[in-house]
Amino acid sequence: MDSRTAGLRPFVVFCAVVASIGAFTNGVNTSSLNIPGDYVKNCPGVPYGEVTYYVGSSLPECIPMSDWIWGVATGMFAVGGLLGAIASGPLAERFGRRDSMLIMNATFFIGAALISTSTTSGQFALGRIFVGAGSGFMTVVISMYIAEISPPPQRGALGCLLQLLMTIGILVIQAIGLGLRSSVGWRIATVITVAPAAVQMVCLPFCARSPRWLISRGRIDEARAELLRLRNGDIEQEFADMILGVSTSNSNVDEKKSIADKDSVAAGYTEKAASNDEDVDTNLSFLQVMRIPVLAVLTVKMCIVHASSQLSGINAIMYYSTDIFRTSFFDDAPYVTVGVAALNVVVTVIGLALVDRLGRKFLLLFSAVGMCLFAMIMTIALHFEVSALQVVCVMLFVSSFAVGLGTIPFLITAEVYPTYAVGAASSAALVVNWLCNFIIGLIFPALQSACQEYVFLIFMGIAFAVSVFMFLFVPETKQKSIEDIGRTLGWYDIDVHEILNKNTK
Repeated sequence: MDSRTAGLRPFVVFCAVVASIGAFTNGVNTSSLNIPGDYVKNCPGVPYGEVTYYVGSSLPECIPMSDWIWGVATGMFAVGGLLGAIASGPLAERFGRRDSMLIMNATFFIGAALISTSTTSGQFALGRIFVGAGSGFMTVVISMYIAEISPPPQRGALGCLLQLLMTIGILVIQAIGLGLRSSVGWRIATVITVAPAAVQMVCLPFCARSPRWLISRGRIDEARAELLRLRNGDIEQEFADMILGVSTSNSNVDEKKSIADKDSVAAGYTEKAASNDEDVDTNLSFLQVMRIPVLAVLTVKMCIVHASSQLSGINAIMYYSTDIFRTSFFDDAPYVTVGVAALNVVVTVIGLALVDRLGRKFLLLFSAVGMCLFAMIMTIALHFEVSALQVVCVMLFVSSFAVGLGTIPFLITAEVYPTYAVGAASSAALVVNWLCNFIIGLIFPALQSACQEYVFLIFMGIAFAVSVFMFLFVPETKQKSIEDIGRTLGWYDIDVHEILNKNTK
């Protein structure tokens, strides 16, 4: 039986879950200061701006910051994420998906040490950059790794583990944060990130390397061995298709088109690919990707998809949810925030179950339309100060996001590119994601002050535009191998070397 339809090995699930622990760490850092944040800025029992110290320690109990400085300092997490996303492509290509994740876990340890011992806003912000860099890197590479090791029928569900573990991380740290609302607690909350990072570092060496990456480095025998660990059934057809998909040369188009139907050719082509370094050892830079028309158009689409997931307003709720709810629920606001995080987890699980049935495009469209509708209703609820309706709308807004825009962008970006372009293109898309993340985190307080209850009308307009874009321009990739997606999108049979050489003349 062909390995692509022979069923899922538990080892593949193990590898995907271990990789997704990096997303859990990202979630922990995203919301670690959401609930105990006031204790970072204000020392207990003294006027604002006055600093007190822990008994017998030179560490201050707080770091007084204005709202603007606080917004910038916490927003450095997104700046770090942007830097991590930029670095992800080169690091993932040089060291491989698995080993680069192992290396980048060091940033979580450095960041946690800086934040938990910070005495100034500058040190605090620097620590946020480090944990952000690790988080930004993980969001790119986890998607690439899972897409490259998963069988086509289960790739969507396994790819959604990234967002599921991220939402669980957010829920866990917010629930813990309820008990850490103190001058000591906020420092403890920032150290917790090292626990999942350490677990992942211990488990990653037991995971498989990406066969596609090994092929791209010319390590054909290793790639075959790893694919055997990851698959049931006969791997020859899938393995031959992988080699052809990774190839950047197209000297024999007829052979490339026919090999997918001829198992007997697979072994011979493997030998041919192994002896031809030009075919299997080329990974494109972002500028090279943008010089190839079909990949350039695809990259613009993926960048818009990722921008949509952030500009839709979800992080305005995640970053400032406690402040939003405080106007209606006063001291109970943190508990409502945790409730929203729990709902996010539940709906992400639902999305995981639906993604390979209903498809990526449908869920993206459903998500954007839902967010548009509930942003409008949220505006009405805020205007008339209907507290119960506010909670319902926020939860439905978060649910709409979680089922589509929260999950699919990471998944689909890793699916639609050939191996030689996925590193650079995914890195670019996630740079846009983190840049928009930073912009929303920085400007939302000002927008909230200026627009007050009408602030969600902005997100309503954005969600409407996103709905139109998803309907018209986003391809469907469910139940297809990466090579089949390449045939549909038009990059499978292109000769990259010829196109790049033509463009340089």
